[in-house]
Amino acid sequence: MRSSLLFVTLIIANSTIFGQDSFNVPTGQLDYKNSIQSELFGHGLYYSINYERILFNDQLFKTTGQIGFSYYPESTGLIELWIPVLLNELISFDKHHIEMGAGYIFTNETDTNTLPDSERVWGGFFTGRIGYRYQKPTGRFIVRLAFTPIIEYKDIKEFHPSGGLSFGYAF
Repeated sequence: MRSSLLFVTLIIANSTIFGQDSFNVPTGQLDYKNSIQSELFGHGLYYSINYERILFNDQLFKTTGQIGFSYYPESTGLIELWIPVLLNELISFDKHHIEMGAGYIFTNETDTNTLPDSERVWGGFFTGRIGYRYQKPTGRFIVRLAFTPIIEYKDIKEFHPSGGLSFGYAF
């Protein structure tokens, strides 16, 4: 009898001690599949405006497609049009997400080598994303901080480290 009472007491005590959540497990999918974000620095060099769509929305893993743009007047001396296109993977822990992705930045600029009849030429860079994203599963507000390198792989092979800070709204 005594050993049975001790056994039941240990079972109850064990379930009380370990019955609580000690690790914040993923709670679900994101409610809103679309978002508009403005990014400082990052894939658009100094800024970009981006549209993102959740393509796969699971408890732990989410896949997103993203397209954006940034424009700089010819007088700045920069490549005029930047169009980043990326595919990102999110690993979710409630409202905290780890983000990883890869993509290509399409660029369009005036070719000054063809003066006086300047032509528009397309080019581009490879890019990636490794970062942190804050978004509640039922929330609309998004904040992202990421390492967003730009990789030039045409005539010259160069690696340009970059980072970006994004603020967005999900709908």
